[in-house]
Amino acid sequence: MRIAILTALLGLAPLPGCSEKPSRHPSVDLAPLLDRGQPAADLPPGEGQPLDAAQPDTSPQPDVAQPDLTPPNSELLLYDGDNLQFTDADKGFHPLIQPGDPLPASNWASPRDYYDGELRVRYVIKSPANQAAGQIQTCIWTIGNADGDGKDYFPESCSDQVPFSGTGEIFNAKLVPSTWWKNAGVPLVYSHPERFLIRTVLRGPSGCNVTTYNVTGACWNLWPDYQNMKFRVTLVMVAKGDTFSGWTSYP
Repeated sequence: MRIAILTALLGLAPLPGCSEKPSRHPSVDLAPLLDRGQPAADLPPGEGQPLDAAQPDTSPQPDVAQPDLTPPNSELLLYDGDNLQFTDADKGFHPLIQPGDPLPASNWASPRDYYDGELRVRYVIKSPANQAAGQIQTCIWTIGNADGDGKDYFPESCSDQVPFSGTGEIFNAKLVPSTWWKNAGVPLVYSHPERFLIRTVLRGPSGCNVTTYNVTGACWNLWPDYQNMKFRVTLVMVAKGDTFSGWTSYP
């Protein structure tokens, strides 16, 4: 009897005379509970483990073409001035290059022909944000009388007038210096640029000269609209037969 009771308690057999009844509690597999303290070594990477959302993307990235910031030898950066302002003393003609200033080449006609090439001009109106509308252009005068014409500030030639309003970049459209307006139809002597006076000219919305000089249609009364204007001017010469590399070469 003792052996029967012990056997029943150990679950090996029912007590004699006791019928086997279903348990009120379903059987429970305890193996997983016993293994809770073990690492999930067999799980695939990432499963059963916290995800790190901040992990960097290490996948290969496509190559992005960068602009070539080195201009070719056929181009000459003639001038690049920033935070310029017209002043009362300028009288609407702000000097960029004057006789005696260093130049990128001593002869602009040979061996490379820049007179029949291009003179690219970029203007950047920087402030104020509500800058009144106007026009701006670049002109070249010849100083001295080395050519025996009896005149100073002659020959004289000017690019097209470029309108502006507010801030932003604007560019000249008439690119070839030999096609610019010429005083009395006389061309500049590009073989002697050391005599050149290059200035930025301020004009009103109608194209009138904002100046105190005695010129036809001067409109100095508009000067208060422009006396606080700050701007940048960049001049790039491109030899005849060559193609401008683009303004990305001159950031």
